[in-house]
Amino acid sequence: MPSSKTARVALMLSVILFAASLTQDAFCVSGICSDWPGWSILLFGALGHTSWFANPLLGASWIATSFSRRVPALILGVAALALAGSFLFETSVITNEAGMANPVTGLREGYWLWLASTAMAAIAAFFARKVPVKL
Repeated sequence: MPSSKTARVALMLSVILFAASLTQDAFCVSGICSDWPGWSILLFGALGHTSWFANPLLGASWIATSFSRRVPALILGVAALALAGSFLFETSVITNEAGMANPVTGLREGYWLWLASTAMAAIAAFFARKVPVKL
């Protein structure tokens, strides 16, 4: 059975926001903002950012929502939102292979789009439910 229309729209918005976040800078370190577009953080972020683990949770939430599994999708979506939001409290991040931490001096569009994507995934999960097919 397909999920509700609200869930499908919110799920699509979540995916679109996530894709948009990959094209934008996510944060600034030591006043430099152009070195960390979203796609590079997705590829290498697990090396030094706990909040990166929101990405697999987000993907799992999308899958659970698409199968109308409301409770697992909601748990995964809220967990992804909490982990993504935890980056707001980061004061420094590792940004090189040497493992040296640099101070976070600002957040950019990519981060906010990513955070909105996780919030939209939680909303989609909230509305995920099986609806009867009308013949």
